[in-house]
Amino acid sequence: MKMFNLALYTYTILLGFTLNSQSDQNIHNLNIIVSEFESYNGVLRVCITDNKADFLESCLYSKSILIDNNFIEIEFKNLKMGVYAVSVYQDENSNGVLETDGLFGLPSEPFGFSNNSSIAFGPPSFKKSSFNLKANKTINIKLK
Repeated sequence: MKMFNLALYTYTILLGFTLNSQSDQNIHNLNIIVSEFESYNGVLRVCITDNKADFLESCLYSKSILIDNNFIEIEFKNLKMGVYAVSVYQDENSNGVLETDGLFGLPSEPFGFSNNSSIAFGPPSFKKSSFNLKANKTINIKLK
């Protein structure tokens, strides 16, 4: 009986290590480098979403960073493997709102998206801005 308990205990320990190792393989870091700042005014607001319905509406993960350089590197740790899209904007007056103006409501503050998606006829879709996170990844976003 002692031998059986020892074997069961050893099996349980090994299974725990295996499951923990497998779950670690599905967790990754995302580095985002944002560049093309025209000024150091305000803060950079970063939003990560993982589905079409939330894109440009709400954030699964978010950060706000003071701007003190021509580029900023932001790291998000421990993200699950999956499909994500990133939107950023320079909140020049630090009011928490992307300012727009004009008849068409174009942003008056610098902004950008993952894949550097364009805004030719309105904001880009989740599909155009999304990417697969299957390993640690670095993306570059240029402000417009």
